[in-house]
Amino acid sequence: MKRKPIQSMMAAVMLVTTLWSGTPAFANSVGAEVKINSGQPQISKDGFDIAEDYAVWIVEGEKTITLYDLDDSTETKIGDSRSAKTNPKVDGKYVVWIDSRHGGSDVYLYDISKKKEKRITSDSTVGTDIEIYGNNIVWTDTRNKGTDVYLYNISTDTEEQVSTSGAASKPTVSQSYVAWQDKRNKKDADIYYYDIKAQEEKEAVVSTGEQTNPVIDGDQIVYEQFGGDQLYMYTIRTKRNKKLTSDSSIKSVPHLYEDTYVYLSKSTLMLGDVDEDDVEKISSRVYSRLQPRICEDYILFAKTDEEGRVRLHMYDLDEDEEVTLGGESGDPSDPAGSDRYVVYVSSAKRASNVILYDVETGASQVISKTDSDPIRPLVSNRYAVWYDKSDKALMSYDIRKGKLSKVTDKSVKPLRDYYELDGNNLIWINEDRRNQLVLTNLSTGKNVDVARLSKDPLSIDIYGEYITWVLEDSRNKATIYLYDIDRDRDSKIRSGVQVEKASIGDNFVVWSEYAEGTDPSWDLYYYDLDRGRTNLLLRWNSRDQLDPQASRNMVLFTDNRLSPKPRDFYFELFDVEEDSFSKYYWKDEAKMESPRIGGNRVVWIDERDGDPFVYTMAFAKAREDEDDDDDTDNGGIDYGDYTDYPFAKALEDDLFLDLLDNHDFDDIAFVAFARTNKEIVLYLNDALDDSDRLLDLLDDAGMDDLSIRVYK
Repeated sequence: MKRKPIQSMMAAVMLVTTLWSGTPAFANSVGAEVKINSGQPQISKDGFDIAEDYAVWIVEGEKTITLYDLDDSTETKIGDSRSAKTNPKVDGKYVVWIDSRHGGSDVYLYDISKKKEKRITSDSTVGTDIEIYGNNIVWTDTRNKGTDVYLYNISTDTEEQVSTSGAASKPTVSQSYVAWQDKRNKKDADIYYYDIKAQEEKEAVVSTGEQTNPVIDGDQIVYEQFGGDQLYMYTIRTKRNKKLTSDSSIKSVPHLYEDTYVYLSKSTLMLGDVDEDDVEKISSRVYSRLQPRICEDYILFAKTDEEGRVRLHMYDLDEDEEVTLGGESGDPSDPAGSDRYVVYVSSAKRASNVILYDVETGASQVISKTDSDPIRPLVSNRYAVWYDKSDKALMSYDIRKGKLSKVTDKSVKPLRDYYELDGNNLIWINEDRRNQLVLTNLSTGKNVDVARLSKDPLSIDIYGEYITWVLEDSRNKATIYLYDIDRDRDSKIRSGVQVEKASIGDNFVVWSEYAEGTDPSWDLYYYDLDRGRTNLLLRWNSRDQLDPQASRNMVLFTDNRLSPKPRDFYFELFDVEEDSFSKYYWKDEAKMESPRIGGNRVVWIDERDGDPFVYTMAFAKAREDEDDDDDTDNGGIDYGDYTDYPFAKALEDDLFLDLLDNHDFDDIAFVAFARTNKEIVLYLNDALDDSDRLLDLLDDAGMDDLSIRVYK
């Protein structure tokens, strides 16, 4: 629907009169360690499920559904990225969920083997409940008076109404039966079931008190009695009702697989067998608003972490222990960081993936393609880059657009260990062209030949407007080169010395240099970019400072000056600007491996808890993101399915009026805290119908955290 000019003016005036200040980005604590546990994905509160081969969930802040292959540990995103989705369920080769893309709520089906999506309902009147077993899908629907249960058969493409009371809820389905709770007597809920073959509705449990939350497997229905006092099981074939529990705790949200059932006792996850009296405690402090799900040897459940984020956990009954899940699970390696992001490689079973972790939102995602073999990922606030051994190519991932691309093709041969990233700029070495050092702008795709190196360098680095590399001239003698990108000129800043590597910081180049003499040692030197002068940074006789890495005004290096044995090295962080060691440090119990410095943070692998995890610590506040080379003149940022425009700029340049004139109302929305786990979307039509909702949104977010989104 196109809008009238008066509507555009009203909407613009409504926006202009409600401006408030925003909140700063990157609100993470300087000096505090963060443990990145991506083997427990952060999820929304919209549900999850597990079947024999797959698990499904929705990542917090996303609108697609994550389909996880339990066998090969790979993830697939299904469903469109625009509409809200709830209650994903999986069984066999199908995934179902409730989708809001048509304004109301409808049932959608995804065929895993065919990779095809299908809309099942068309009335947009589906409720909140949905389940699937084999070819049977059941859900609650309000298309007629009240709420009733409907059944859809995937094989026959037929739908039928199962209940007629108008008071049905919580449907559950097996191969032959549908069960649900029903308040047809307008008092207490009872349990009814439907024989699919006979097409008959029958009573299961109709008695005094509440019978709620049924779950069926085969012909066995487990349910809560008297508001969670106890769990019972009704068997359709024998018409027998059996008490499963007897303790005094409140029980809720049971789930059943064959003869094994799980439930929550307050916030404790319990496991039982319908043929046995004893129950077993699996986990404590479980998130009680989401039903645990069980299938074969796995239990899927949710818990909240220390920061209140809901994370998905999986328990292996066969191994009798909790295990990681998701494409992010597995042993981490090769971490790197920027102000906002951390990347690393996760290797599990048959798959290796590049994981991108958002420090601000706490969300993780797989950004490499399936069946790739990635190594040594790097990240800025805009791009992630890594080498793919299977393709023998450098890959880049545009974080804003969510787009994966090849940086190099088969016509070139990049050296797999020699590339560095800063903002939009990537430097790498083309081995096919006699070690040509190449500068690539990832936003424009433009390549610039920087220098032809006579051999493999000892190191390369890029930071701001400078590139540095170290070439060995002869045995134990090397030269450090500095290239000014703006001036297109290189110079030698240190020659004829034994150098290990060089790295660039805010206003300096730092390296480790070997000093001979009566007390030989490796010492740190730096070159002042403003003064064009070399200075000694750190020296201790007979002790060594090695492997310097620079970012901002900090240098991370290995040191042995305080070790009893010269061969025992540890890590240090030195502030060049303050000429002192950093006041921010990792904890004493840290067991740092493969540390790397980037942006305002240090990242590393740590096994202090027994298993390896990625840790990160910010040593300074984040800087404003200046990597906006491909933003359009009107400030819009293209993320693929939509473009986000800064709220203030859209008003200042009259862009908002232009957007209204050129797009349908249905395609325009106001977005607070865009692309974070707090994202709130208010469509323009809804804002015009109820202006208070927009005012509330502005009051919550402020001008700096509000965007205008236009969907494609």
